[in-house]
Amino acid sequence: MSGDGIVVSTGPTTVDPAALERAAGVLAGCAAALAEVGLVAARTASDPRLLVTLPVAPATGFRAETAVGSVAAGAGGAVAAAARVSALAVALRTVALRYRLGEEAAAAVVAIARRAAAEVVVAAAPAVLAGTAGVVAADVVYRAHQAQEELLVGAVGLALSGRLDASSLGTEFSAATRRAGDRLAGDAGAVLQPLARELAAHPEVVRELAATTPAVLDAALAQTPALAVAVAAVAPDAVPLDDVAAAGTVLAGLGTVTPLFRETPVRVRPAAVARAVPNGPPRGVADVLDGVARQSTGWTGTSMPLPGSRMPPSGPPPPGTVRLERVTSAAGRVAWVVEVPGTQTWNPLPGAGAVGRTPMDLTTNVRAVAGQPTATADAVVQAMRQAGVRAGEPVMVAGHSQGGLTAAALAADPAVRAEFTITHVVTAGSPVDGIPVPAGVRVLSLEHTGDLVPALDGTDAEGSPRRTVVTRDLSAAPAWAEQVARDPVQAHGWVQYVDTARLVDASDDPALRAFTASAAPFLDAPGAGVQVFDYRAERLP
Repeated sequence: MSGDGIVVSTGPTTVDPAALERAAGVLAGCAAALAEVGLVAARTASDPRLLVTLPVAPATGFRAETAVGSVAAGAGGAVAAAARVSALAVALRTVALRYRLGEEAAAAVVAIARRAAAEVVVAAAPAVLAGTAGVVAADVVYRAHQAQEELLVGAVGLALSGRLDASSLGTEFSAATRRAGDRLAGDAGAVLQPLARELAAHPEVVRELAATTPAVLDAALAQTPALAVAVAAVAPDAVPLDDVAAAGTVLAGLGTVTPLFRETPVRVRPAAVARAVPNGPPRGVADVLDGVARQSTGWTGTSMPLPGSRMPPSGPPPPGTVRLERVTSAAGRVAWVVEVPGTQTWNPLPGAGAVGRTPMDLTTNVRAVAGQPTATADAVVQAMRQAGVRAGEPVMVAGHSQGGLTAAALAADPAVRAEFTITHVVTAGSPVDGIPVPAGVRVLSLEHTGDLVPALDGTDAEGSPRRTVVTRDLSAAPAWAEQVARDPVQAHGWVQYVDTARLVDASDDPALRAFTASAAPFLDAPGAGVQVFDYRAERLP
């Protein structure tokens, strides 16, 4: 190449494809070593001993996290370097393949290899979008290149043996993408599982981190004027960042300038598909939460059969489903149980993802934490109107995770209380400690000590005359100890919360008995009947 950027060719170039393949192999080995360095750095960044120091020394702790994190997943970090080196290895493999097979045949193989890389990225998207770990996002690129390179290597072997055809390439494609997926899962698990186990054992760390994060962000804004101006533009009411709600307001403010977390209208219609209905009103809190669980897209029909269940077997409902149960006593008095499921997609783009346009998404989580109106809350209100809930008829709103957050937010909303008479709220695994539910509403909150979600509001759960908090340590429960030790996420599952609700129903604790007695209008009694109303909510484009 001359100084003016032109390329001068003096004749044909002879290339040894075997030499290119050897060079590609060396580069692939270097990429693997770099990726391992990045994973070690990621494990260090997620070490609970380092994370615990953040509330104590946020300034130095934040710098340490940033430094170690940049080694793992920064633009110049080890995993990013692995991605670049592996991309070069793929390029050399591709050139060698063209020399061996010819341009047309090589192009067909390369197209399949690129599809293998795309499969890896698509399969990993939920983990990346959910913010599972910064290193996972960088690792995906490297693993995509690795799958691509493995398929090219396999194609060369098939070509040399004379067995290169569509069927054999399809087999190579499946094997390469499967191995890449297994490696991604292993990488994420190596970083996240030890951290999850430690945090599940010490949820007070999560609570402290959540409570401290706004102050750390506020300090960062003070040191970065341009960032402060940007935050003030998207969320003028959030500065200073002095609580979790303010931090949520900043994220929700992104919806004014980007597609992320942008709120949309929601449409609610009666469910088009007939679903299994109960043979009577709920008999207790377990039946109420069982009803909530059956609105979840993860419901399998056999996850947690209750003895003498009032519900026949049923499969998972469509995304965005809310159920209302109209309980009529023998004397003709009407009460309503509203059952709201938890988060169904973690995609930060509202209306995107595998489950379609359900409002039970990450945008609702962010806005609910910020104390803002949400599409899910709007959907529940629309469903109550369509079902015919009248003023003065008592309403119990029950939910798991985001559903409980929605239930508490509805009870705290003066406009909703002016239209409906919400008297009871039941939450399971929900961060509702900071929501100002009025004293006239009875609240029952179930929380597991190993469940990190209730700790995300940064506040200790406290009981009061209006709120009864039930805390259960699943690691001490024979039925769940092994499961939770193996996978801490199980502590947040509605299956386990339904089981905890059974203990609530069987308890002689005076506070629980008082709550159950106050909830009598919603529960089964001689001569009482039930009618169900199923609705499906969808975000509008």
